[in-house]
Amino acid sequence: MYAKVSKKGQVTIPKAIRKKLNIGQDSAVLFVIENGEVKLKDVPSGSPEELAGSLREYAETYEPLDEIRLKIQEDLAKEINKEHDNGS
Repeated sequence: MYAKVSKKGQVTIPKAIRKKLNIGQDSAVLFVIENGEVKLKDVPSGSPEELAGSLREYAETYEPLDEIRLKIQEDLAKEINKEHDNGS
């Protein structure tokens, strides 16, 4: 199938493909580059907890969601402490 790229870099996914992949309004898709080709995959909808790890095969490394959240909290705490120490 053929689709033209708009000046904004957008492409309309043909209806037959949207139907086959069950892609509807507000759905998400994943673009995967493999062997010089772009593949389009449907991303299942759900909460982050339900989806955690669902794209593991495409990640360079895997980190559990709880560990990512903990690292973000630690980084934020360090940044807040740094700002507080610099302000005193």
